Amino acid sequence: MPWYNPDDHSAPVIDPVSQIKSKYPGMQVPVLPARAVVFCLGKGIPVLKEHYSCFQIMEKLPGFITHSEVLGINGIPGVCFLHGGYAAPQITCTIETLRVLGVQEVILVGLCGGFGENLSVGDILLPEKIWSEEGASLHYLESPGFAQVTPPAPFDSIASFFMEKGYQVCRKSTVTTDAVYRQTWSKEQRWREMGCVAVDMEASALVNISNLYGIRNTVILMVSDRHPLSADSPAWEWGGADFGEMTRRFILDCVAYAVEPGK
Repeated sequence: MPWYNPDDHSAPVIDPVSQIKSKYPGMQVPVLPARAVVFCLGKGIPVLKEHYSCFQIMEKLPGFITHSEVLGINGIPGVCFLHGGYAAPQITCTIETLRVLGVQEVILVGLCGGFGENLSVGDILLPEKIWSEEGASLHYLESPGFAQVTPPAPFDSIASFFMEKGYQVCRKSTVTTDAVYRQTWSKEQRWREMGCVAVDMEASALVNISNLYGIRNTVILMVSDRHPLSADSPAWEWGGADFGEMTRRFILDCVAYAVEPGK
């Protein structure tokens, strides 16, 4: 039986509105800014707090799984920041809740494993489409396939911003998976043949659910690790000696992009 039934119009047993009312009974829940920066990496919120004067919009984002605080930056209206959680089920709950709270655009800031031939740790991926191999999208769409990223800014403009910061930027397709330990040699070769060069665990779900609700979306991923291309290649390893500083810089540049007027 397909997970998604287009003829099922019954209400969900658990829904984001009920979760919000449960978390804040009898309280006026704030409407969030139209743009939300959703970090899918652990250092996002700590780095933001370290370098910016922040204020708390919500102590905890209501929801079934994710419970991040939601922050704003003093003097910069219209943008909020939160941790979106890890993997497709968490990011799906986050987007469902943000939609109810008034968010109209999301920017995903995350990490990915590179399996394309010419990628290096620290490169930035700005995929225009993302192949879905996660299960969350299958509850919303009959055949998810490639999720089409729909940013409000032109892709050329986004790429130019990060290239001017000194990054190598790749706009090829990526993949989102649920199963890290099932990324076999054969599967990654098939992904390459499809035109994909990197893999993460949240992006296609965020894009698919956002598109379903008319929420514009941008995906910005940094390569955190290089996958060996064959059994004879150097073994997999995470990051590198400078990866901590690389990640801090990446987060700050993504924040700078999100708050720049006109972006």
